[in-house]
Amino acid sequence: MFHTVLLAIDGSENSRRAAATAAGLVHDLAGSSLAVVYVAAATPAQSRIMKANFDVHAVLEDDARSIAAPILDLIEKTGVRYTLEVGMGDPAAEILATAGRIGADLIVIGSRGLGALKGVVQGSVSQKVAQLAACPVLIVK
Repeated sequence: MFHTVLLAIDGSENSRRAAATAAGLVHDLAGSSLAVVYVAAATPAQSRIMKANFDVHAVLEDDARSIAAPILDLIEKTGVRYTLEVGMGDPAAEILATAGRIGADLIVIGSRGLGALKGVVQGSVSQKVAQLAACPVLIVK
């Protein structure tokens, strides 16, 4: 049913739970694959970009592997192979763009657990993704 599962992570405990769910799902579904997306909210420091010979993607990938190391380790321990996608900017927009680019059949994302009032005022990434995605979205609490 789901061939390409996109897991959105940010290094939080909620994204760790989402990773456990996504890895378990992909492990149990023969022929499915897992793509993990990490979105940096801010541009890396100019000095870091210069040290990387202006390869912003490499800097973002290093940040993702550093910040989300426990989550990526959790996925690796399940035996599920994954690809790491990185982006920069608005998390919801980047998650949706990545889902479209890779042809995701399902997006798995953690809930930030915002209170009702704060969620209404600010909105959350998971709410935006669920509203705008072209595929099913699984929000893990």
